[in-house]
Amino acid sequence: MNPRIRKLLNGFWTIIFVASIYSCKENQLTGDLIITNVSVVDIANNNTINSQSVAIKNGKITSVTAFSESDRLESQNIIDGSAKFVIPSLWDMHTHYTTSSKHRGFLNLFIANGVLSVRDLWGDLESRDSLAVSNMIAPKIYLSGAIIDGTFTLLQGSLQPKSAEEAIRLVDSLHNKGADFIKVYDDLSEEVYRSIAKRCNELELPFAGHVPMAISAENAADIGQKSMEHLNGIWKSSTTKEKEIDSLMISFKEYFMADNLPAALNTFFTINREYSSSYDRQQAVELAKVLSKNETFVTPTLITIDRHWSRKGGKYKNLEQNKYVPDDLLQQWDPELSFPEKMFPPEAWESGKELLNTSMKITKNLQDNGVNILAGTDCGVSYVIPGFSIHEELKLLVEAGLSNADALRTATINPVNYFELSNSHGGVMPEMTANLVLLNANPLEDISNTNKIFGVIRNGTYLDRDYLDKLLEEAVIEK
Repeated sequence: MNPRIRKLLNGFWTIIFVASIYSCKENQLTGDLIITNVSVVDIANNNTINSQSVAIKNGKITSVTAFSESDRLESQNIIDGSAKFVIPSLWDMHTHYTTSSKHRGFLNLFIANGVLSVRDLWGDLESRDSLAVSNMIAPKIYLSGAIIDGTFTLLQGSLQPKSAEEAIRLVDSLHNKGADFIKVYDDLSEEVYRSIAKRCNELELPFAGHVPMAISAENAADIGQKSMEHLNGIWKSSTTKEKEIDSLMISFKEYFMADNLPAALNTFFTINREYSSSYDRQQAVELAKVLSKNETFVTPTLITIDRHWSRKGGKYKNLEQNKYVPDDLLQQWDPELSFPEKMFPPEAWESGKELLNTSMKITKNLQDNGVNILAGTDCGVSYVIPGFSIHEELKLLVEAGLSNADALRTATINPVNYFELSNSHGGVMPEMTANLVLLNANPLEDISNTNKIFGVIRNGTYLDRDYLDKLLEEAVIEK
């Protein structure tokens, strides 16, 4: 053989041999917790990366690497992730009762359902702070404190400024107490609302909530409202009859204040019908463009619209999950017992069901036009059970036309972006906080697979299925 060719061949085989040595070299993984051979669900890119090992230390993900049987693992806690799928933990961006001592079991329900972060739009700031420093297993709570509303309000305990100056003082007070954002509500005058918005913008403090009746959704977005809840204001701006609906809203308020409840209710039902019968896709598209331009987030809470208007006739009275709910709440939710729902005529319930269909059209339109949707459930009302409800909301978002990946983003990536936490939350990658959910099936293939929870990792600590079941057992209300 030609000596030059032999030399070349020897060099070639040397390279192959060295490469083979390195390819068989053990990877050493260390951590407080290691998940091996798991499929990582890359929600941002609608992709699944199979056969990965995830190492976690001090509450953070330290590495995500290709799994190998030859890996050397140094950890007291090793989880076999074979046939499992890992996603970032879920958020519920519209909750209630998280700071209520009477409803402590609700916190268990969030954790057991993989919801490790919540945004509560009305609660006690001191209770939140006490929970944060306690050893209690609970989600991370982002809280507004008290709601700021106008003088005409149905919410006992809300703050009701009588002037712009008083509204500014209330914003400052809530800010000084550690409110994560300010919640605005239906009856605020335009002057007071604008003063709240101006002060919040000066403080770089988000304000969110209902779009007040005195202002349009477009103007609220332009002024800087960070998120709009339940499609309030959006319904009206998605119709061809905004002025007529404004007049009806004024009449509703006048009838109610005059104690003319039948007339007030009839006006309310008429407004609901107009949201659907006067819905106009072009109006909805133009609104969505304004919201997208202003980077306004929207929390449709489809599950609440669904449950609220489909509960007539006892449909949800025998839900298994009702065992976690105190009797006084269940009675409030029962339309045969609660006031004023027991006065609603059959056609009111039917128009409410149609409102869900309209809301789903609006939600799909918002998504298609670049508006960031947030998964929120308004849990604690109308048979919307904390924790469990986030999975129902995701299914309704998919039913509305969002892809499985887009629906997952509403409960993972979008909330993280809302709170500007994308450097530390919302993905399965190094340097991220180790808040994760291990699933038995892939949610990119079927969104209902978010229900199939194998385990939860909270700040780097693994909560296995037995532990989660124990949390559920402890949350059952004795009756």
